[in-house]
Amino acid sequence: MMMMLVLPLAAMAQNLVNFVLKPDGTYQTEDGKDFIVVPFEGKTAHQIYQELATNVGSTYNDPSKVMSGVEDASIKIRAFSDDLIRAKPFGYVKDQSFGGFYQLEFRIKDGRVRVSAPIIEDRVEYRDIQGKYTHGNFSKYIEAYFKNGVLQDKKQKNYDIVVAKMNGIINSILHTSTVQDAQDDW
Repeated sequence: MMMMLVLPLAAMAQNLVNFVLKPDGTYQTEDGKDFIVVPFEGKTAHQIYQELATNVGSTYNDPSKVMSGVEDASIKIRAFSDDLIRAKPFGYVKDQSFGGFYQLEFRIKDGRVRVSAPIIEDRVEYRDIQGKYTHGNFSKYIEAYFKNGVLQDKKQKNYDIVVAKMNGIINSILHTSTVQDAQDDW
């Protein structure tokens, strides 16, 4: 449990990737690209694949259920998060956390990884304390964060939480072993 909290924070401190959320509910780089290339200098594709697969194992409870890949070439992840977005469903006074599926893709070559922008599957849901589900569309809730393409000040906090969560997951998977090595003296 402690590793789940520490790894994303350590990875975010390195800030290897930083995707932003657009008004249509898609992630991109700040300059409008749908991928970022992260250097892994001096490492072979096999070493990078092993490191990323190990980090997936540290990030998810059961990596075999969320990860698929081609050894030494790519890793794909499809996972569920119960906190993908904060929004006010109809009839609720305060923002609720909506869950849904997201997809990540890492393409691997010697010395580098191409990280595709995360994809959030549009259907999201909130389960209230009575067990009733409220469904919505991720893209519609994100659209409400913006007015005329500009992020609304009152939605800034929710926006930052949503973006930090997704970037934190990606960065924890990309996290290089230097921090882990210092803690692995067992």
